Amino acid sequence: MVTSPADVVAEGKLVLLRRKRLDDARLDWIWRTDVELAELDAATVSPLTYEQYRNQYAWQLRSTPVYRSTFAVEALDDQRHIGNVMYYNTDFQRRETELGILLGDRTCWNGGYGREAVGLLLDHIFTNTSLTRVYLHTLDWNVRAQRAFAAAGFRDCGRVRRGPHRFHQMHVLREWFWERDYQQRRARAG
Repeated sequence: MVTSPADVVAEGKLVLLRRKRLDDARLDWIWRTDVELAELDAATVSPLTYEQYRNQYAWQLRSTPVYRSTFAVEALDDQRHIGNVMYYNTDFQRRETELGILLGDRTCWNGGYGREAVGLLLDHIFTNTSLTRVYLHTLDWNVRAQRAFAAAGFRDCGRVRRGPHRFHQMHVLREWFWERDYQQRRARAG
């Protein structure tokens, strides 16, 4: 399906972020039933059949909670849906939110797609909301993810334990993000 320009939230050199749609359900269900992807997300494999998942997915698309936003990540070269980025657990009083990403298409791992998607989402959050802090949790053994998030501007800010899992908590502040963006633009112009 061709993406309507009205659905595009942000566009980079490798990926674009767009609003979710019902035809994303098939790949999202496949990714949610993938054992390796669930392990990387410290999640359980979805027990739902595709039909159950699709019905729940359709309901979620109709409801738009203010504390959560999810976007599809599309590869620009072939308009393939390769994953999702989201922010959730938004606390408007503390002006912070949690970020999550899932690149379900393994052919896009280690290619800069995830880093760009995270950067586009951060830019969207800091430009379009009053939020000033974005944080995330990554499993303590997932050093690859920690390096990718650090490359996107996140800094380590502690350790957290949830059930049997240990996480690195990382965060980025609005002022760090804008300063980093300014320095990168100056270096390119230099």
